[in-house]
Amino acid sequence: MEATAELGPEQLQSARDVIASAGVVVIDGNLGREALEHALDLSGGVRTIFEPVSVPKAAGLKDALDGRVHAVTPNRDELAALTDLPTRTDKQVRTAAGALHRRGIELVWIRLGDRGSLLSSGDGVVEIPAVPTTVEDVTGAGDAMLAAFCHVLLDGGTPEQAARFGHAAAALTIASPHTVRPDLTPQLIKKALS
Repeated sequence: MEATAELGPEQLQSARDVIASAGVVVIDGNLGREALEHALDLSGGVRTIFEPVSVPKAAGLKDALDGRVHAVTPNRDELAALTDLPTRTDKQVRTAAGALHRRGIELVWIRLGDRGSLLSSGDGVVEIPAVPTTVEDVTGAGDAMLAAFCHVLLDGGTPEQAARFGHAAAALTIASPHTVRPDLTPQLIKKALS
């Protein structure tokens, strides 16, 4: 984490061509405010996804999130920190997601743990159930979920297809004793969805 604290606009500037030509840019809440703002400026025109990481980090960066961000992937508590709104009920979650949409953020994918998630867009809200699994170790599930989500978006899939694929990747990761499941492939994920 010390390396992340050292990451600033200067280092991001050296990667500007890579960022500008990416199909998707994922930014997480471990960046400092100045680095986050610079990354969002560099990613203009690229689908940019913000992963809040934690409630304190979400609260510290909430004011930087605007239409430069395509999607935000909070859990219920991070959503509350990003919006200063309650998120205990589904109705409150939908209201908080709407607050982010009003800032220009197209997609809000709210993770609800073993219940699944809600995917909110200008077209409405879709509830996506979790994929049943056995729990071996939950470490790495969120990263697998987000990576699979991005994989489908890059492949031309819809956000809903991407979220369902993400749920399957998370379920497979949770069922493994490894933080990064070594046999996790698109084919294995597709099989888990069938």
